[in-house]
Amino acid sequence: MLLVAKSRAACLSAVESYNRASSLYREETFAILMINAWELLLKARVMREHGGKASALHEYRQRKKKDGTPSKFREVKTTRSGAPMTIGIDRCWNLVSNYSKHRIDAHCIANIEALMEIRDSATHFVATDALLRKKLTEISLAAVRNYVEAAQSWFSISFSDLNIASIPISFDLDQKEVDAVAKKSAEAVTKFLAHMQKVEAALPNDQSPYSFTVRVDFDLIKKKDGAAVKAAVVGGAEADLTVTVEGDKVPAGFTLTYQDLVKKLQERYSDFKQNGDFHTLMNAVKPNAKLCYERYLDPDKRKGTKKSFFNPNVLKEFDAHYTRKEATLFDPAPSE
Repeated sequence: MLLVAKSRAACLSAVESYNRASSLYREETFAILMINAWELLLKARVMREHGGKASALHEYRQRKKKDGTPSKFREVKTTRSGAPMTIGIDRCWNLVSNYSKHRIDAHCIANIEALMEIRDSATHFVATDALLRKKLTEISLAAVRNYVEAAQSWFSISFSDLNIASIPISFDLDQKEVDAVAKKSAEAVTKFLAHMQKVEAALPNDQSPYSFTVRVDFDLIKKKDGAAVKAAVVGGAEADLTVTVEGDKVPAGFTLTYQDLVKKLQERYSDFKQNGDFHTLMNAVKPNAKLCYERYLDPDKRKGTKKSFFNPNVLKEFDAHYTRKEATLFDPAPSE
């Protein structure tokens, strides 16, 4: 469905805009794009519930008789250009929240409304206040997680290429700075934060796959800690974050074992064979630290047999060598 493809593109653009640390308008840009992503996704869900009919999204009004009185018949509202006008995002979430299965709840709706508040309040404050930036980040991270949850539940879509953790990584806020400015916020910011606190307090305290906010905290460990993961920034202006994992700790994101990877490849390609050509490709993939992590089965002795773990992005490395099975909107076949 075209609506779903456009929705996903808007979500990716929102995350990319947030992670552009040099942008001075990134929180507001994220909110605008993420609202658009949600509106398109919700409309796609409404259409699917009505057999894919676009008319399910049309906004209607009462016709008028020749004498100007209302008729019992309805007609589709049109835009200035004459195109059918569609229902708004609030009407969409009301419809989806009342479906019998896979519906969104108050937590998800409150988060979308918070994004709309960020969009509407953008002219009243600049996101330099530490408390404000923290709250915007917590709302933004929850928005992406909620969106992925809904898209996967409704359309069985994989988001293996969307690194949700990238949002807090780009969040450069010291927790101490938050505490230091807690009583110095501008009036507009104070009102915004108070409103968000009131909304969150009013939400039902129940188990939900959706969140209004996601708490973000940072701790700098200044002593050797066996439970800590070592990280080092290498390179120049466009440095990569290199994570060194000790012992039996496997880095986050390396979710596929060798057996899992082979199964994925068998499901993905029509001509896949676990032969010599495949092993040659694997030998080229394994040295790539962004795609493969190898750990010893006995990590303390660091010798003997190793076990490999792969990042789902490794699948793209095989697209040029095998023929994809039926493509989907979110996982299109590679161009020839």
